[in-house]
Amino acid sequence: MGLACGFGMPAVLRLALLPLVMLLSTAVASAAPATYALFRLDPLGVDPQAAEQLEALLRAELGHVVGQTLPSKAIVDKVALGNPRLQNCTASPECLAPLGRALHVTRIVAGNVGGLADSYIVNLKLVDDGGRELSRVSATLRGSLEELIAEIRVAAVRLVAPEQLVGRIEVVSAIPGAQVTLDGNPVGVTPLLGTLDRIPAGTHKVTVSRDGYSSFEEDVPVRFEKTTQVVVRQTAMSKAALRAERRRLHPEPPVYARWYTWTAVAVGAVGVGLLVGFLVPKQQAVDCSKAGSCP
Repeated sequence: MGLACGFGMPAVLRLALLPLVMLLSTAVASAAPATYALFRLDPLGVDPQAAEQLEALLRAELGHVVGQTLPSKAIVDKVALGNPRLQNCTASPECLAPLGRALHVTRIVAGNVGGLADSYIVNLKLVDDGGRELSRVSATLRGSLEELIAEIRVAAVRLVAPEQLVGRIEVVSAIPGAQVTLDGNPVGVTPLLGTLDRIPAGTHKVTVSRDGYSSFEEDVPVRFEKTTQVVVRQTAMSKAALRAERRRLHPEPPVYARWYTWTAVAVGAVGVGLLVGFLVPKQQAVDCSKAGSCP
């Protein structure tokens, strides 16, 4: 009887601890960093070679954004072709999820690329290994290779890490002591040192105000990884502000550079010269012929 109880206790404990173990396993899995793979970009009416080049750029930029080396195209194709269920996989979550599990990643990106005049239209979606669509992005790409890379990078950030889609604002103002607000929130007083960092990409309203001056307001576009400079122009309205502006634009010279300072110095020098001349004893002329002491 004692042995039965002794052997039965661990089983009971295991049953009691099972929910806790499952909860901890879920927490550990959710805390683990996500891993990524790119399936492919299906060409829709565009040159397949161009689609492959865009796919290669996207794979590189996705890796740059998430800080990982994504599985190569050769590895992805090998896994997809090795499973009959995945050979005809498109961008549907039903087949992307098992493909992600086969690649041992938790996130997989797929999409297509089409052409419009001199532009490319890229549609992307992000799916997890459970078959859930997490996000999707549509982007228009055009221009030189450098511009294509920049636009693909923006699309990649928007898809997998939208919180990183930020830029900077630099506020330049000649009026000191003016209150600066961004989207209605105070951010400092002019002159602002440095830039306003980590501003979400998009359009933001910058206002600058100070008593006695006209108010300034501007809608400022913020671009990913770029600094937008805002040059503030305000007009003095009150008498006090006008006087301050005159002093700022036409500052008085320092004391040592003013005319009356140099006049006082000159007058002082003349006075000192006259005083010295008066105090120094005058030498009398000597007639050597009478004195007989001249050499």
